[in-house]
Amino acid sequence: MISRKATESSAPAESDTAWTVASVRQDFVDWRQGRSRYAVWAIRLDLPSLCAASARMRRHLADYLLPRYDRQPHITLRICGFPGPDQGLGDDYTPATFGAQIEFLERALLRPFSIAVGGPATFPSAAYFSVRDDEGGIARIQQALVGDGPGEKDFPYVPHVTFGLYRGRFRVAEVLQRMRSCPDPISAQFTISELVLMTYQASVITGPLTACCAFDLEQQGLRILDASAMGVLLR
Repeated sequence: MISRKATESSAPAESDTAWTVASVRQDFVDWRQGRSRYAVWAIRLDLPSLCAASARMRRHLADYLLPRYDRQPHITLRICGFPGPDQGLGDDYTPATFGAQIEFLERALLRPFSIAVGGPATFPSAAYFSVRDDEGGIARIQQALVGDGPGEKDFPYVPHVTFGLYRGRFRVAEVLQRMRSCPDPISAQFTISELVLMTYQASVITGPLTACCAFDLEQQGLRILDASAMGVLLR
């Protein structure tokens, strides 16, 4: 899940009477208000096994999914907003907020942890691989990062790895049956040693993510990955 405007609901839709919700490939100009990129903290999972599983599942569900899903496998930890020099609009993401988040992460003393990525499931508007957080690492990051921002308390969080958005209205039971018939489902454990601040072009609903910086859970420090992508946040 990345933004409330351009991605999935966080409430699972596994019901025989539920229907999927179509995503629309358009530029949400009223949401963007002239701003270009949107930032999130995420766990980057663009590993060969998961990339292959995502591509395989998209092929298997091609007649249900919006084509050209270019977003790399990841787990969104916190949506941040549009990077900007100051708080002009409520969803601007400022250097002050970024700096405070880094301080929160440093104080939390988070350590590397493992997660398990498994079977496919669905939200009303997106198909995803389920994630088990048995060691509680994701929950600890949430506690450190989410805070009391607008809408955070009433926006349920379900860790997941999205592999596609729906192109139309389909019966969820039908979609789930197709998912479960896909050969070679993913079932793997991954060790997480960093959190990554990433941005995407807000006008492209399925566009790729750009990694800006990473917070290393072993070294307990920030590493810049793309200074130009960091933009105003480095000022």
